[in-house]
Amino acid sequence: MPAIEIAIESVLTTPVEIAVGGLLFDMDGVLVRSTHGDERCWTRWAAHHGLSDTFDLRRTHGRRAVDTIREHLPDLTVDSIADHLAQLDSFAEEEQSDVTAYPGVVGLLASLQSYRWAVVTSASEKMMRSRLAAAGIPTPTHAVGGDTLSMGKPHPEGYLRGAGILTRQPQECLVIEDAPAGVRAGKAAGCQVLAVASSHCPSELQEADWIIASIDQIAVSIDPETSTLNLKFPALQNWQ
Repeated sequence: MPAIEIAIESVLTTPVEIAVGGLLFDMDGVLVRSTHGDERCWTRWAAHHGLSDTFDLRRTHGRRAVDTIREHLPDLTVDSIADHLAQLDSFAEEEQSDVTAYPGVVGLLASLQSYRWAVVTSASEKMMRSRLAAAGIPTPTHAVGGDTLSMGKPHPEGYLRGAGILTRQPQECLVIEDAPAGVRAGKAAGCQVLAVASSHCPSELQEADWIIASIDQIAVSIDPETSTLNLKFPALQNWQ
């Protein structure tokens, strides 16, 4: 968002180098710029169900749709929730026009072996595939969709499963997130967390181990001796 970009222009950075076994990427706000489309979907949904006056768009960021639906309509049956999710998926299909990959994402993913990374998203697997395709990002070999989980972010289930898919211990993985709920999920899973200040101000992401301004600042190389991923990035320093 422009306000965030302006706020961090003058922030000092410090170079960071870390070695990890695998990368676990959130999707929206990390790989693809989709915030405006998401917000249009939720605005339509809230208006359709008479919730516009009480609906807080920012509380949808980084959370599964089912958790937001239950928060506002707690008495829905399982079948009714499925109908609402289908409606949101339908809205999402119609709101893909401005979904784009963030700068540097396609090149970064292309530099990684498929067994080194996974997407862990609060979106459904169907929405994930549609959104990545709209942004020109190949479907990942390994992914965890929000609709396959019993608990959404900030619960660690998704990132624990993502680490398992990569056959790595959580502490060997780096989670890359943009939302406070996702940062908390990664930390609760026992992973290191790198936050990207794309959808939230750095002050809202302070629970992360490091914060960067944009994902294209990450440089990755493979250590030929240990086969670990070496990452270099400029971490924001004086954002409080």
